Amino acid sequence: MKAFFIQKLEGLLLLGLGLMIFKLYVSGHLTKLIAPKMVPYALTALFAFFVISLLRLKKQKQGRNHCDCHSNGRSPASFLALKYSLFFIPILLGFILTDFTLSGEVLAKRGMAQQQTQKQGSHDIGKHVNQEKVTVTDDNYFEVLDDLLNNLDTIEGKEIELSGFVYREDRFTNKQVAISRLSMSCCVVDATLYGYMVNGHVKGMKTNDWYTITGTLKKGSYKGEAVPVIDLKHAKKIKAPKEVYLYDNVQIIQ
Repeated sequence: MKAFFIQKLEGLLLLGLGLMIFKLYVSGHLTKLIAPKMVPYALTALFAFFVISLLRLKKQKQGRNHCDCHSNGRSPASFLALKYSLFFIPILLGFILTDFTLSGEVLAKRGMAQQQTQKQGSHDIGKHVNQEKVTVTDDNYFEVLDDLLNNLDTIEGKEIELSGFVYREDRFTNKQVAISRLSMSCCVVDATLYGYMVNGHVKGMKTNDWYTITGTLKKGSYKGEAVPVIDLKHAKKIKAPKEVYLYDNVQIIQ
């Protein structure tokens, strides 16, 4: 009877895992936990969980009249509870949570990435800094960052426009914020914070709120590293985009 119960429980847990992945997928939250390139693997796992769970449940029905051949090797109830709670708790959280973005406290502990980016795709070196106005989008975010980091001595006075959320650190003054974005390579565990230092009248800009800003570029520093800094001209509060992550195609130079 105990083996029958465990088989049934395992089948239900696998079914729950599959349903959780399906729920995250249809609600659009799956790409807040894994990068789009990993979604096909998650959907494959969903299908596998469904098939295996049905086989487990079917096997249970067929084996109800069989003896419990492993009854002499019983595991303590506390061990079984701990073992299956490792599956049950994530499934429960997957169904009840509605916000899967990283909290401000987690971001503050990680800090902004200081490394320089290295181009993975093909784009014209310096093409963005040669434009009259630099406009940063999701598609060119890392190209622009790469160009600016490699042309810090020539960006003085260049106008820039970008969108992101407000990020602060304890070291910042009341006239400093960073307009930031989160980047994901494979999953939320490797999420990295990128941002542009902004100077100006930023006291009224609430941390984690999203803004589109315009300003002029200059060379500055962050934790002793040379970085592009923006002197703020205008800031407009906006709604958070549907896709809050950038899925990068760059390599970080350590």
